[in-house]
Amino acid sequence: TLRTAILMSIAVVIIEVAGGIYTGSLALLSDASHAFSDLLALTITLFALRIATRPATAKHTFGYHRAEVIGALLNGLLLLVMAWSIGSAAWARLESPQNIQGGLVAIIGFVGIIPNIWTVLRLRKSTNLNVKSAALHALGDAGASVVVVLSGILIALTSFTQFDAFASFIIVALLIIGAVRLLIQVLLILLEGTPPTIDREKISKIIAALPGVEGTHDVHLWTLCSDVIYLTGHLV
Repeated sequence: TLRTAILMSIAVVIIEVAGGIYTGSLALLSDASHAFSDLLALTITLFALRIATRPATAKHTFGYHRAEVIGALLNGLLLLVMAWSIGSAAWARLESPQNIQGGLVAIIGFVGIIPNIWTVLRLRKSTNLNVKSAALHALGDAGASVVVVLSGILIALTSFTQFDAFASFIIVALLIIGAVRLLIQVLLILLEGTPPTIDREKISKIIAALPGVEGTHDVHLWTLCSDVIYLTGHLV
């Protein structure tokens, strides 16, 4: 699935870059940048998943599961870089509008929606944080492509080319929202926080209720990666 998504992302980047240059659309080039970030995210995800499957060693007793988290961190930071780059270009475009072929922009933008929807549908049910981050990239890119299509239609109908810059700002907002959500999850894991879906006190009480157990202390619960959770503690 990831390999197929990578190949489709390459095709989308090529089509949208060529289309953006030909039509003069910053929104298309912005969406191409977003698609390129998807391509990198999928590549990082595939690489991280392969590393994470390596067995534990004497030097790495927990294995290599954190490779998934590092990959997700790189994906989140990449989204923020893309957002800053696109936002700067959109601001400059507002001050210096250019002629844009709105109808062609809408057609090319629609082409970019299809592979992203396919990727989201195939990856959305995964519990792996890195795969989930790749699905978020694809979902954001699908939303960005919808914005591009709408801006192309509006430009074709009204000849008001600033819609192109407005569409780019919306794409920036989507990128930032996705990045912040992803980075919050990553930081919770890196800071070894208790998984939000698990009640540590409840687990301690259940263990203390077992025959022969009088109590517990020094109970620690943390996430190694999105689907590996560790529990340590002392029993009395």
